[in-house]
Amino acid sequence: MNLDLTSEQRLLVTSVAALLDRFRSPGGGAHGYVDYSPGLQAELRKSGFLEVASQADCGLLEAALLIEEIASRPVSVEAAATALLTPLIGRCSPPTALAWALNRPVRYLSHAEVLCLIQDDDVLVGTPSPEDVTAIDGVVAYPLAVLRTVPRDAVRFTGAVAAAIRRRARIGIAAEAAGLMRGALQTTTQYVKERRQFGQPLAHFQAIQHRLAEDAQLVHACRLLAFRAAYEDDERHAALACLYAQEAMRKLIYDCHQFSGAIGLTLEYPLHLWTYRLKFLQGEAGGRGRQAELLAQQLWS
Repeated sequence: MNLDLTSEQRLLVTSVAALLDRFRSPGGGAHGYVDYSPGLQAELRKSGFLEVASQADCGLLEAALLIEEIASRPVSVEAAATALLTPLIGRCSPPTALAWALNRPVRYLSHAEVLCLIQDDDVLVGTPSPEDVTAIDGVVAYPLAVLRTVPRDAVRFTGAVAAAIRRRARIGIAAEAAGLMRGALQTTTQYVKERRQFGQPLAHFQAIQHRLAEDAQLVHACRLLAFRAAYEDDERHAALACLYAQEAMRKLIYDCHQFSGAIGLTLEYPLHLWTYRLKFLQGEAGGRGRQAELLAQQLWS
């Protein structure tokens, strides 16, 4: 199996990385819990990157590559739902909000131009209005709002299209989680290289090296499973990638905060801009318990 990117895929990732370059590291000083960038969201919209899955010679794999790269940055912008669902719902107006139920916190809903509401086997797609939405404050590094009512213009998708929306939503969670895990691990690795204790950097201690190596393996596996799920676009790989991501992020969050020590709990240190988003993704789409159930149905139904 050839796991190398093609020249076109490398060019695509390099191009979006150049757009994101000024967001590679957060600025100095205290950071808020939420670092959402309307400016970057607008740039992604104008650039056309989020329409890549609908372009000739591209597809969901290229979209997943972009989602992972964007999520690795500390700034929060919506990419996954727009990039993966646009070919199905025919809209590309990021940010797109993806809700799994009414009266639950939804990422990006306070800024969303398009809403996908998953209701049992169907999916409703519409434009949320102010009376449908109640914005809430949170500490999860996403802009959050609660969906109170279904938008009046909502269109119902059923059957294979609705199933594909749910499936690609899980692929998006896996790809975004892979990028967030990579960003958190890179930040932590840099910290342990610089932080000195007992006369030497923390990175010189073998126990820390071993655990960081395990975390690196988790991140790499999460990325590969997310990309495989995007390439295959089937239920089994989507459930597997989402399950693995939601399970693996538990260890990575714990390790990153433990190795960062007390500074990892402060707003001056930006680790929370990745880990708090990961915390929220742990419960998306029913959490790892639901993904395990779906995977079991695919394997042994």
